[in-house]
Amino acid sequence: MTDVYRNLRRAGGCWSVREGGRVVAHVPEIALRDVRLVVQPGGRAACLRTGVRSVHAVARGSRTDFAGVPEGAVEVGYSPWHAEVFTVRPGFHQVLACRLIVFTSNGTAWALL
Repeated sequence: MTDVYRNLRRAGGCWSVREGGRVVAHVPEIALRDVRLVVQPGGRAACLRTGVRSVHAVARGSRTDFAGVPEGAVEVGYSPWHAEVFTVRPGFHQVLACRLIVFTSNGTAWALL
């Protein structure tokens, strides 16, 4: 399984790719299939308490070929200050899993639910 999360510390931002608990790449874009969107409640609580961001929310799935944002995809994201889970944008309706998610070079994520 592959975890993907937004890395805000690298210049310009990128997506960090973690496999087996280790970061194996930093990429501008990537796609995953059969995805679970995971938020660790303890990490979120610490973030809310301290105001300091940490890696506690990831998209977990299998890597797949990147072919651009598919038709019918909706934007998804996560903010610890808005919700306990990943949400569809706009509207902030919860989303826990999706068939496909595409992480783009401009920092957005698009999912087929």
